[in-house]
Amino acid sequence: MSKASGARSERSYRVALTGARTFFGERLIAALEEDPACEHIAALDIRPPESGRTKTRFMRLDLTDPTSDEQAAKILQDDGIDVLCHLAFLAHPSHSSSWAHELEAIGSLYIMNAAATAKVPKVVLRSTTAVYGAHAMNPAFLTEKHPLRGERTSRWVMDKVAAERELARLRRDCPQKVCTSLRFGMTVGPTIRAWWGRVLSRQTVVRLMGYDPMMQFLHEDDAIAALMKAVKEDHPGDFNIVGPGTLYYSDVLKLGGRVSVPVPHLLGYSFGNMLFNLQLADAPGTFLNYLRYTWVADDRRMREVMGFTPRYSSREAVEAFYHSLAQKKQQAPAASAGGAV
Repeated sequence: MSKASGARSERSYRVALTGARTFFGERLIAALEEDPACEHIAALDIRPPESGRTKTRFMRLDLTDPTSDEQAAKILQDDGIDVLCHLAFLAHPSHSSSWAHELEAIGSLYIMNAAATAKVPKVVLRSTTAVYGAHAMNPAFLTEKHPLRGERTSRWVMDKVAAERELARLRRDCPQKVCTSLRFGMTVGPTIRAWWGRVLSRQTVVRLMGYDPMMQFLHEDDAIAALMKAVKEDHPGDFNIVGPGTLYYSDVLKLGGRVSVPVPHLLGYSFGNMLFNLQLADAPGTFLNYLRYTWVADDRRMREVMGFTPRYSSREAVEAFYHSLAQKKQQAPAASAGGAV
């Protein structure tokens, strides 16, 4: 594959990806199976992907295993991998935070070590704009040069920051490698199941009194298209991948006909933590910062350097998500009626 930044190549290539059973893993494998230039896919996870076909070879890899770096390095070398996509991240916070830290933060250390040992030419990391953190002093638009402050009290976010740091370390240690971080905005769509989708799926949604932050969204199809572009072309560096335009949180709720429940922020944090500890909420109270402060990302590098333009705007991504929910609700009664006949 070409080493020139942005250069297209129709030469055959071989891909390995961690998190093969995740949403992004399954969708990327399906896209790679359709690409004539892709000749081999090494799918690494603890369970085989459902989307793999003739090009895909599944190999079990548990990133919480202390020997996973050695196992991964051998696979990468034996399969002659050109591109490694690191996608092994949880879609929402886990109550097993120690296990999640081993998987995401320590697992990223292992996989970057494996990439260095196996001399893989390119590594693509699936990250998130949440790594910037939601803070009162955030600028109007966060560029890729802004520090990754995350949320100090959230392991789920800080583990993503740790993964970014491991990629940065690999970039420093192996400057000849193409190391790409794709920081996705809040990704929604008809099939993805992630934290933001869970929040917006509820008819009644919390809103912090006195706060109405600007938000960005990314359609799931655009996320996969960005991943494919990073695989097929060389784009070293960090890129915010977000849909054009922004929406106020209140407008996001109105688009779906959601009922907002105003809560004082001090009460919201403690109450949210209690509900999460009781496994009655999808995220701890600290995540309310993302509903309190603006954390909008600048998309200029995505457009001008990577040359990527999402098909869907932020608004269109949210509308597609709500439309899919409405369709599923309509189909559910029909399925029940059909089963009763």
